[in-house]
Amino acid sequence: MDEIYLNGKFVSRSSAQISIMDRGFLFGDGVYELIPVYNKKIFLLHKHLNRLKNSLSLIGMSDISGIEDIIKKFISRNSNDHFFIYLHVTRGEQSQRNHIYKEAMEPTILIMCEEYPSYNKDQIQKGFHACMHEDFRWLKSNIKSISLLGNVMLKNHASKHGYYETLLIRNNKLTEGSASNVFMVKDNIIHTPKLSNELLPGVTRDLLIDLLKDNNMIINESDISQDDLLSSDEVWCSSSTNAVVPITMVDENQIGSGKVGSTSLLIYDITRDFIKNY
Repeated sequence: MDEIYLNGKFVSRSSAQISIMDRGFLFGDGVYELIPVYNKKIFLLHKHLNRLKNSLSLIGMSDISGIEDIIKKFISRNSNDHFFIYLHVTRGEQSQRNHIYKEAMEPTILIMCEEYPSYNKDQIQKGFHACMHEDFRWLKSNIKSISLLGNVMLKNHASKHGYYETLLIRNNKLTEGSASNVFMVKDNIIHTPKLSNELLPGVTRDLLIDLLKDNNMIINESDISQDDLLSSDEVWCSSSTNAVVPITMVDENQIGSGKVGSTSLLIYDITRDFIKNY
């Protein structure tokens, strides 16, 4: 879809303009959300908007009034049934480039439609490979910031070497992937890193935890060491674009049997059914 929403108007991407003095352009001063739409139905909208509100609060910005109505209007104008809403909010335009921002500023609000590859069951059953890397990003990764240079570098590190994802290690602890949260299974217990300033509180992460509990599976939110990760029976990554992506190799290390495990496939099916019936 070529039409986007920018600061109160629906315009084409090619004609959309922002000021070079926008703080998002100059400083990466802003936050964003990526929200799935299935069959014209917004998926977990309020959870995404609550996270947006929290990110805005953490950078000293107010919640965006009427944003839900704008999103719904945007969807009604879109001819596609399945897509992702990219919602981008910056602190706004300032007359001079200055690290110090004014207290009262008009935010820049962008909403556009994006499409991302979705893996089918055959691809999921084959599994994917990942690599590990030191987590060199800033220490406020719980904010869904538009300042994504660290994540971009780490995701491209994986891509250039033929991997699906880069799994990040800081002080011998797994934090997350460059664009995903991470789960692992050991002795039939599912583990995921506990929330902190070092990782994003993923909406899909929270959904999986709820679905696992609803299906009487044991889920443990705790620190995961590099050795824990490499000695696990199963590993999967989760994100809004692909809820469950099994990882069968990390660098040269085989995970479990080297094949996609039964728990990964089960939660994939459970999540797919939940989305279908949402």
